[in-house]
Amino acid sequence: MILTMDVGNTNLKFGLWTNGQMDYNWRINTRLSTSGDELGLMVESFLRLQGYALKDVDDLVVASVVLPMRPAIERLGARYLGKTPIFVEAHSQKIMPICYHDPREVGADRVVGGIAAYRRFRNSVVVVDFGTATTFDCISQSGEYLGGSISPGFRLSADALFDRARRLPKLEQFFKPEAAVARDTVHSLNSGLVMGYAGLVEGMVSRISKEIGQAKVVATGGLAALIAGETSVIEEILPNLTMEGLKIIYDEKAY
Repeated sequence: MILTMDVGNTNLKFGLWTNGQMDYNWRINTRLSTSGDELGLMVESFLRLQGYALKDVDDLVVASVVLPMRPAIERLGARYLGKTPIFVEAHSQKIMPICYHDPREVGADRVVGGIAAYRRFRNSVVVVDFGTATTFDCISQSGEYLGGSISPGFRLSADALFDRARRLPKLEQFFKPEAAVARDTVHSLNSGLVMGYAGLVEGMVSRISKEIGQAKVVATGGLAALIAGETSVIEEILPNLTMEGLKIIYDEKAY
């Protein structure tokens, strides 16, 4: 049984794999103050709910963009799982060549997700990841990580707007817009943010296509479904790409 872990700036996600399938997954908020003991207790509780114990985990495989959390993850592995966590880095994985000038600059999650997407389609693909940042990661027809672009994430942009424009109400939930021309402030904010982000995606995909040619466009991340519903350029939503990529790298010992 394998436990995969995607440590992002906003969320920390887990996937539990048995017999080659991810049977369970869950997420918590990323907090830099979270200790290894807290992580251990959370993992133990989740496993118990599914009828498993900590001793059932054979390995812990991690992609992390939050370096300060590494000591807590190492403690989770050593004290609670009896394992040394396998940290996957973009520059050291052995599956996908990276065309960045300095491969060490690429976040592990971006390349790991690209590996999973390429293995699904075996063709050119653009992965749009709606996380803390919105990233566009471009994979060539031959399976190279070509590079991509990084934009402020949807919620990051929304929070910045609410913080600076103090008379605007803060939206806790976003929804499918009824129209671009809204008749009240709440719907105006929602349409501007959701449709505006759909426009950003369409514009970036158009520009990327002119540079690398036609490619399949897939989306992942928490708000993928909401934004994908407002544009036709996103062809599929694949919520567990990073988990799938970590499992591929682990199975092939390509870390």
